[in-house]
Amino acid sequence: MPVSDAERESGIHVTIRAAFPEGGGYSWRDALAAYEQVGAVEVAFYRPQLFLECVTVEDVATPFSTLSLRAASIHMAQARIGRFDEFLAVLHKTIPIAQALDCRLVVVHPTNARLADVEHKIASVVDPLLVQAGITLCWETFAGRRRFLSGIEGIAAFCRGKPYHAACYDTSHLHKPQAEVLADVAGYADCICCFHLSNRGTQAGQQHLPLRDPQGDLDFEEILTAIAESGFGGSLTLEYLPQFHDQLVADALGCTHPRGYRQCSTTSSLGNRMARPPAFGNLPGLG
Repeated sequence: MPVSDAERESGIHVTIRAAFPEGGGYSWRDALAAYEQVGAVEVAFYRPQLFLECVTVEDVATPFSTLSLRAASIHMAQARIGRFDEFLAVLHKTIPIAQALDCRLVVVHPTNARLADVEHKIASVVDPLLVQAGITLCWETFAGRRRFLSGIEGIAAFCRGKPYHAACYDTSHLHKPQAEVLADVAGYADCICCFHLSNRGTQAGQQHLPLRDPQGDLDFEEILTAIAESGFGGSLTLEYLPQFHDQLVADALGCTHPRGYRQCSTTSSLGNRMARPPAFGNLPGLG
């Protein structure tokens, strides 16, 4: 079954993106244990070739059996849908990992292609796999027009009426001003199954900043209020650049325990205004 209305209505939960060490280099269990206090993660894969050659279901799933932690979503390795055989191989391997972790949401990038060239393949080959496995593909928002689904507008147009397809709204990727982000949340909540949350600056490359970073251009007190009031139920996944990973747990806990934010404020580099730390814990539905 796809994500049900009951699951959507079960409330908003905060998670942290955790990247699986496809090439080794660090302990997967230790990486997960660092986020145990938060309670949930998005398990992320990156390189299709390494994923196909080196990753096993057992390697991914085993640490969860000894940790008080669950997987809210899986981020599929970034296979290009234009290379459909590779895309399909990655999806085939991702599904049993999601099933082993009792996870129904798989986030995927809508890579460069023409919708007319891939739509039939998705309907005839991908959709039967999703139906059989009970998996929903969450297409992540990007602004690039060469992608076969561009922006939340293109993803929503594709997903509505397709029960096994939904949107993952990434606040850093679209480079929209605050008012447009708020309008997107209100207008597309019905087809969004998960959010990737991070702030972004006005300069090129300034994305995946902490929610209350002084260089951030977005006000997450307003955004999180809008999400809570939209009727959305699902995961809010914090995704920061590596140099900000030491702030992830505090920020995730701050979404339900606001005191850690209320005691501090910072001066924004975008002007003389004070950036108010968001009182996330006061928002309805967050918990």
